[in-house]
Amino acid sequence: DEATQDFSAALDFAERFGFDGVELRSVENVPIDRIPLDTARAYKKALDARGLAVSDLASSFFKCSLDDREAVAENLRKLRRLCDLAELFGCPYIRGFAFFKGPGERLEDRMGEIAEQFREPLRLLESRGLTLLLESDPSVYTTNHQLLARLLDALDSPAAGAIFDPGNDIFDERGEVPYPDGYGYIRKYIRHVHIKDYRRGENGQFTLCPVGEGDIPLPEIVHTLLRDGYDGYFSLEWEKKWVPSLAEPEEVFPAFVRYMRAL
Repeated sequence: DEATQDFSAALDFAERFGFDGVELRSVENVPIDRIPLDTARAYKKALDARGLAVSDLASSFFKCSLDDREAVAENLRKLRRLCDLAELFGCPYIRGFAFFKGPGERLEDRMGEIAEQFREPLRLLESRGLTLLLESDPSVYTTNHQLLARLLDALDSPAAGAIFDPGNDIFDERGEVPYPDGYGYIRKYIRHVHIKDYRRGENGQFTLCPVGEGDIPLPEIVHTLLRDGYDGYFSLEWEKKWVPSLAEPEEVFPAFVRYMRAL
């Protein structure tokens, strides 16, 4: 996720370090939902030749304003394209979000409206055997995993699950603790996991840092996930604003790589 825009370089990298798959967010600076099917078929052929799967399509579905009708309509069109691509790549998961929120807005105040906007997408996904994985993010209504779990409870659909991203919790305006609190709230919905780490500085601000050198207890999180039966992907989230080009995982995720290899 965000390691490089060069598809061949990404596959070389994944093969070299023994990864099982890749998370497709954008390729050659084209968002995943805008990649033509013919191009995607060529990518699939290259993936198959390396024995690599696609963990999920990391789209920006519903990362738009709830009140922008045209944006919502375009996101529904986007989802149909994503469904076609997910079927082509043989991956069951598409990432999504729960709409940008305005200053002072809360999920509790607009839960009914938000849930209603998901009805048609979830019917489409159910009909095609795919699952939408919602991610908590400080910019959307589900700023933490407790709120995300509440929304998923309201949606009550087999076509809706969650991405567990403890790194995003660091910036939750309500101050959720990523683990054990955030994990406990979202545990039953987790289908995919993002890995990155942050360190709190003397000024109280958080900055990205090598995994295992920050304030997120990732070894404990991984251990608990495996103990609880998690069998999905751990996706190394490069964050291009931190590491602008492809780097070796020993440089960006040294402690995490050592830990996973030891497992």
